[in-house]
Amino acid sequence: MFNISNKHEEFFDYLISNAEIFHKGALLAQGALKDLSKLDQHLQEVIDLEHKADATNAEVIRKLSVIFITPIDREDFYRLSCQLESCIDHLQGAITRLDTYHISQPSQASMDIMDKIVLMSGELKEIFALLKDISRNEGQLLERAERLSRQESDVDKLYRKEISRLFDGTQDLFDVIRWKDILGTMEDTADEVEDLGDIIKEVTMKYA
Repeated sequence: MFNISNKHEEFFDYLISNAEIFHKGALLAQGALKDLSKLDQHLQEVIDLEHKADATNAEVIRKLSVIFITPIDREDFYRLSCQLESCIDHLQGAITRLDTYHISQPSQASMDIMDKIVLMSGELKEIFALLKDISRNEGQLLERAERLSRQESDVDKLYRKEISRLFDGTQDLFDVIRWKDILGTMEDTADEVEDLGDIIKEVTMKYA
């Protein structure tokens, strides 16, 4: 039976919670790259965060199936929640690959790209806090979402430059294979964040 007793503002809190998880995960990944001796610890912490985010997303989907009135359309909450979870999944994939490929020394490009992802994750955390009052925060939401797009472009430039270096014919083949996959997953993470930013723009324009 549908519940129509209130607008259930707690859905925004679910999004804020997972945005904070993504930011924490990005900081852990950044820390892992700076000190790979602690990779196992950081990896487990990221996995734990990802499981928590999965549970939160599952709760969002469950509640959306039984609640009729929500602050914004249920379909929009679903898109925001699932895309945010995808960002977290890709981030976990990146740090997992550091372990899978037995990386003992980070590349400068990997650290630079992760620094950008940390900035993007912090931006998302601020965005979802503002999303509770779309009309009042329309300008900031659109500005911050556009900033995500610019940051993703910075990641693209770093990624393309490093891929060009990896394939210049002077690099060890195993390093080429390992870093192409790791960096590709990092770049995919930034792409997922940009896609989420596009959804945020759409939602903002729809409800402002």
